[in-house]
Amino acid sequence: MSSLISHVEIPVKDLEASKKFYEDLFGWEFKPFGNGYLLYNNHKGITVGLRKSDNIKAGDTTIFHITVSSIDMILERIKDAGGKVERNKTIIPVMGWYALIKDNSDNIIGLYQQH
Repeated sequence: MSSLISHVEIPVKDLEASKKFYEDLFGWEFKPFGNGYLLYNNHKGITVGLRKSDNIKAGDTTIFHITVSSIDMILERIKDAGGKVERNKTIIPVMGWYALIKDNSDNIIGLYQQH
């Protein structure tokens, strides 16, 4: 498994307006994925999510997710590398797991592990 970007998550204030924006601009067809979340899947290993956020603030920015073979291994190494765990390993039904880490500059980076 290579460490490539597999998912990008974009916080938006208006799901429907943002859905239309990205569909009109790039042809991405978003589908509901639960809890104020829309998902576009190109079925080639890359997905884009629109996450409803009423108040987008500093630190609530676009998050990219890196495909890794073992989230647990990365989380074990994060402190020694100078980072922090932002969200522990969490299941994504049918797809796999994700976690969020902070790098040494407090940027949030997503990790993705397939089933």
